[in-house]
Amino acid sequence: MLTYQQLTPAFGVELSDTTLLDLTDDGLDQLQQLAAERGVVVARGQIMTPSQQVAFGRRLGELFTTPMNFDATPDELLVIKADEKSKRVAGQGWHSDVSSETVPPGLSMLRMEVVPESGGDTLFADMYQAYATLSEEMQRIVERLHARHEPRGHYLYLSGAKRLDELPHAVHPMVRLHPRTGRKALYVNAGFVSRIVELSHRESDAMLNMLYDHIAYNVSAQIRVRWAPHTVVFWDNRVVQHHAAFDYFPQTRRGYRLTVRGEVPVPALAT
Repeated sequence: MLTYQQLTPAFGVELSDTTLLDLTDDGLDQLQQLAAERGVVVARGQIMTPSQQVAFGRRLGELFTTPMNFDATPDELLVIKADEKSKRVAGQGWHSDVSSETVPPGLSMLRMEVVPESGGDTLFADMYQAYATLSEEMQRIVERLHARHEPRGHYLYLSGAKRLDELPHAVHPMVRLHPRTGRKALYVNAGFVSRIVELSHRESDAMLNMLYDHIAYNVSAQIRVRWAPHTVVFWDNRVVQHHAAFDYFPQTRRGYRLTVRGEVPVPALAT
């Protein structure tokens, strides 16, 4: 049985005395269930190589690949790096990873090797709470709507595609059910959503801006994880958004992220 401490009463946990590479299949299922229920799972002091991280990730499911790795880094890993040459970093702004995929991600797993002396935290927002803290009338409205998700920014480069229109987009329900918990979560993010398909552009922009403010300013539904070398963080993209703070220039921050494919989002239709 995995043991952990709560990061807040409703959101996020940090594992105690757990070596991820030693987890049995039952332990792995507990990890995924914990991520489904609590959104974010932190594990400290995890020593592993990139190849071991990939092997661990494959036990969680089908992995996304990054064909633009030019060194010996496995294609299943995305190198997360910033240093004195960086103008910005991947992960800035609230988002859910690669939600433009028809079958978008489930878990992401980020392992840090080098961290700055201070700064470089990752903020996480709970989309269960984001949905639950909307008014009942707004809940009924958003449950009936769908959003168009388009690939943005560095995902074009990482895919190897030449143009944005070569990459797939997807239309997903704005409220989805988590397959493990059956709970409803808000599923729109500023990183990938272009518009709400049932609304005019003006109506769509107004509603999305309201929802994005609701996510960004709802601090009671957020946590902030401070990194240390060999820290691993899992987050469930079905029910979590995250935001990487770039406040440590010109120091170096480097790690490896893998992403597990989830399933086609199940809509939470209004009753």
